[in-house]
Amino acid sequence: MNLRTLKTLGFDDSRRSGKGLYAVRCSQCASCVVNGHPIHERGCPNDMHECHGCNEIIPARQRYCENCAI
Repeated sequence: MNLRTLKTLGFDDSRRSGKGLYAVRCSQCASCVVNGHPIHERGCPNDMHECHGCNEIIPARQRYCENCAI
């Protein structure tokens, strides 16, 4: 996972901490990494995930993007 991917997933305060490692941070919650996967706290407004229909990145409160919901 790279810095661009982290920022796309809502980890907006993330930064490179050296030697290919990243400090995973979110401005809205106390995010952390569990088994190599960055996660937000439940209910975080920055939480993003892939649409269940087409894999577009959308807010976690939605299941499908606008195109797949039709």
